[in-house]
Amino acid sequence: MKKLGMRIEYIVGVFLIFLCFLLYWLNMGNYAFLDTNETRFVSIAKDMLSHSDWINVQLNDEAFFKYPPLLFWLINLSCVAFAKINAEVVRLPISLITSFGIISMFFMLKNMLSKSYAFIITLIFATSVGTLVFSRLATNDMLFCIFSLAAILCASKTLFSRKNKQKIIIWTLVYLFIAFATMSCGVLGFIIPTVCIYAMYILSGNMKELFNPRHFFPGLTIFALITLPWHIIMLNKNGLVFFKEYFSTINFIKYAGIKETLTVIAIFLTSFVPWAFSFIWIIGSKFKDILNSISSYFKDNSQIKLQDKWQTLKTTERFLSINTIVFFVALVFAILYGSKHTYSVLFLLFPASCITGFYWYEYIVKKEHDKSIFFATMVPNIILIISSIIGLFGHNYINTVINQSLKNLIVPLTMIFFVIPLFGIFTILLKGRKTLFASNLILMISVSLVLTPTFFNFMIANGGEKDLIGFAQLAKKDNIKLTAFLPSKKHSITYYYDNKINFQNNNDIEWLRNYLSKNPHEYVIVEIKDLWDIEAKKIPYLLIDSGKRYCLIQHSPASLKELKNEQEPEIIIF
Repeated sequence: MKKLGMRIEYIVGVFLIFLCFLLYWLNMGNYAFLDTNETRFVSIAKDMLSHSDWINVQLNDEAFFKYPPLLFWLINLSCVAFAKINAEVVRLPISLITSFGIISMFFMLKNMLSKSYAFIITLIFATSVGTLVFSRLATNDMLFCIFSLAAILCASKTLFSRKNKQKIIIWTLVYLFIAFATMSCGVLGFIIPTVCIYAMYILSGNMKELFNPRHFFPGLTIFALITLPWHIIMLNKNGLVFFKEYFSTINFIKYAGIKETLTVIAIFLTSFVPWAFSFIWIIGSKFKDILNSISSYFKDNSQIKLQDKWQTLKTTERFLSINTIVFFVALVFAILYGSKHTYSVLFLLFPASCITGFYWYEYIVKKEHDKSIFFATMVPNIILIISSIIGLFGHNYINTVINQSLKNLIVPLTMIFFVIPLFGIFTILLKGRKTLFASNLILMISVSLVLTPTFFNFMIANGGEKDLIGFAQLAKKDNIKLTAFLPSKKHSITYYYDNKINFQNNNDIEWLRNYLSKNPHEYVIVEIKDLWDIEAKKIPYLLIDSGKRYCLIQHSPASLKELKNEQEPEIIIF
């Protein structure tokens, strides 16, 4: 029996490796860098590698102190190992770390819980949209998420282990992973997992264990050895300027308000698709019970009483209690930090997977929660079926730009968002519990294989990033200095131009007039909508190139006629 159990674990391990390959590795080089944090981080890494300076973090030849360099080091190690820089090589470290985290998650959880429950949790986390999308991008979001959840898992393990020697090793790993999380996202990388672990130990009534000298001082030493050297060098080199910008990431004194809170919740639920409806239904139906359980548990909050209550809980109850506390603590941080810190929202996926996984486990194994799973499955599947029908028969009424971008995907979209959800509906009606769970996995694997590259390319094309990439490459080819007259910095220009960009984040058309006349040979990127104002002000220009949202212009010695009321601007094509 023991050998059979080991064989099953190896089979699960091989299956998870194959699943990670399909979800995170396949086709990850078939789309350009996204003009979100990805182009910013990749530009920093490229600059670090080109200058052979692995200490100073610079963006567009300016100091960038907001994040430590772990992500940039990993990207550059991958580039050095493969002796090239491209999208696939740059994204590889994140996909590998995510895959390693997923596989390790199962093997850690199966020692605390049943193998079935551990497997379900792992699959839910692995196939969530947030994990799928951000494991394919060279950003620090999944890096923080994986290291933080590794620290949480190890800390959870110490609450279930009675062996002191094993505890010391596990606590060493806790400090190690928190150090990596800190080197990924800075101060927040330390604060979020640490506070969550403190909350877990308050729940268990074992606060004294956190400061046990046998692991506290060795762990603190490991943390300091990993995190302090770079921070000390940067502080010594840049002084208070580094201190001020670096710690600006934790400026959450002012609550952003209900709108930002709703945005954070919307991002979390979107990231947790296709399991979000299950989570909403569970939390909605059990929310009152959860609050009553928490309030009654902490009614007498002395450490001795909490410890006694903790001992009366079953293993699964302990695990669920831990992750419920972690979820709500992490949710508070996500709301305080706001949607700009995406990694704080993604961190919610793990405790949410543990909570949702428990109900799916009881649904599959113990044949419970039929009503909850029924409605949580029927609603999204019906929405997907209706959407696929609209897409198939009503695509002529969809925006022309979207239609052109997705015209080759009408049939695959219909197959994915009609056939699989329809199969799921029949499955739930026939009470095929394992098959119903598998239908969600098939849906996400299909989405990854068919839609992921197209989705990213669609974002790049319709967000105007394709324009910027083309302009940057043209300016680099022509060896002409490039200026961006845009409302915000777009670092895809920085990466593809591979030189310093003059970003002018203002709407002063007169400034543009003076700049063009003083720098007649430079290329300037402007938004297409600005051309009307440019011509209304009679600013002479040549249109070098034009895209969907942006255009590339240059100074022209010719004068423009003054526009009459409601007259459209006349584009001068070079």
